[in-house]
Formats: sequence, structure tokens, C-alpha cells
Amino acid sequence: MPDDTRRLAAAYDEVAYRPEILEYFGHSEFLNFGYWEETTANQKQACENLMEKLLSFIPDKRGAILDVACGKGATTQYLTRYYPPQCIIGINISARQLETARSINPGCTFYLMDAVHLEFADAFLDNIICVEAAFHFHTREQFLKEAYRVLKPGGRLVLSDILMTREAEKTRKRPGGNFVENLEEYRAIWRSAGFQASTIIDVTEPCWAGHFWHRVRYLHQKFLAREIELAEMIAGLEPTYKRVPDIRSYLLAWGQKL
Repeated sequence: MPDDTRRLAAAYDEVAYRPEILEYFGHSEFLNFGYWEETTANQKQACENLMEKLLSFIPDKRGAILDVACGKGATTQYLTRYYPPQCIIGINISARQLETARSINPGCTFYLMDAVHLEFADAFLDNIICVEAAFHFHTREQFLKEAYRVLKPGGRLVLSDILMTREAEKTRKRPGGNFVENLEEYRAIWRSAGFQASTIIDVTEPCWAGHFWHRVRYLHQKFLAREIELAEMIAGLEPTYKRVPDIRSYLLAWGQKL
């Protein structure tokens, strides 16, 4: 595994197992912005909402589904609401997170695998889901091509994705070649990968903005209740504030292999 991939896995391991982050996500093992509606009570529920939105793009929930960048297995666990465990495969670049995923998902299959080098035969999978991770891949376009290759005809790839500014791609040391100028260019990447039938929806407000405002309120409320110190509140808010100038769009997308 390349050094930059190992560094990315280590960085996410450090965040994903932090006690404060575990508490914020309701000890659910989720780690994404989620989808916020007026009645959404907490971050865990927002993450479940996001899964429902993505799975609504798969009308025929049969056969084998691959959970790409499955994290600690919360997204995989949610898939068991619709799929039997023996039909679910999860992959990730973190051995530590895969260990957690296996512990909460008996019967599912997990592999240590890079999303841009899918070790599956052509036309092997019925559907693929990828939650808030494609912007990390080297590259997003290569992942889309691999996803298209391993899908059966009629199969769908559904995902949530983030478009960063050009400057953020540099300062955050994203993989080269992942900057996308606009939605039309993003659609063109899907078409070039083979997905002639695709839908892309901008959900920046209910996803990124929804998470931002909840995170800000959550930490201020804990501070006002004297559950955390001022320094803890500031430290918790810093990474959230730093994302504001970096994120341009949060997208939901699906494509079908014809």
C-alpha cells in the first residue's frame, strides 16, 4: 500500500476512535456529515438519513452490494436492513477500522483493499455504495472506471462526494487529479468512466451546512452546560471552521451500467 494511503488511513484512525468523536456520533461508528432535515435530532440520525437517501437510488435491492470505504462498518451495518449479510462486502484501507467493522457485522465479508484497484472480476457485483470518500481516491475517475468494470449490466453505483476548492486540494494534500471545476465537469467524469445514465444532485445545504450548524450548536451547548472547558470547545470547532473555505459542493450521485 502506498505511503500516502497509509498516512490517510492513520489520520482517519486517529479521529475515528477519539472519545469525543465517538460520543458525538452516538457511538454508532458512523463518521460522515449526514443528511439533515428539520426533524433530525442528532448526528447519528443524520448519517442514517444519508444512507436512506443513497439507497433510494437503488430500486432493486437484490444480489451482492459492495460498501466502498466502509470505515468502521456503520454503513455496512445499515445495509443489513435491506440485504442479507452474506450479500454484503466491505472494503477499506484501514486494518484497524476493518477489525471493528467485522466485530459489528457478523456474516458480512471485509477486505483490506484500495478503491481504485478493486480485486473483483468483471461484472461481479450487483450494486456499489460509497459514502463521503471518493474525493480521497487516487483518483476519483479511476475509481469510477473500476466500479463500472465490476458492476453487472443494470447495476448501480451510488455515492456521496465532496468538491473542494483548487487551493484546498493543494493545502489538504489531496491526490492529484481530483479537482473538479463544476458540476458539468463532474458529470463528464462519470460519462468517461462509462456511466451514460447518471444523476447528480447538489445537497450542500442539508449535508455539509446541516452538519456545520449542528456541530457548532452541539459544542457551544456542552460548553454552556459546563461539560467541557473553553479550550475543548475551541479545539472541537477548529477543524469544522477550517472546512468552510475549502468545501464548494456536497453531492449525491448515482450511475447505472447499461
